[in-house]
Amino acid sequence: MISINVNNTQKEISENSSLSQLLEGLDHSTNGIAVAVNENVISKTQWSSTFLNQNDAILIIKATQGG
Repeated sequence: MISINVNNTQKEISENSSLSQLLEGLDHSTNGIAVAVNENVISKTQWSSTFLNQNDAILIIKATQGG
């Protein structure tokens, strides 16, 4: 297990977990979101090939409408 930070909350996940596996495990909708790992935005096409490491900081941003 490794420890990561998701939107300022510590989470324990399995080693060799990809970003897409994390989102599935969090039961998070993948529509209308942007994800950054250590302040680097990761394109949706790279989520399954982006593997997370100890102490990574993940930021999930949901797009909203309004003004």
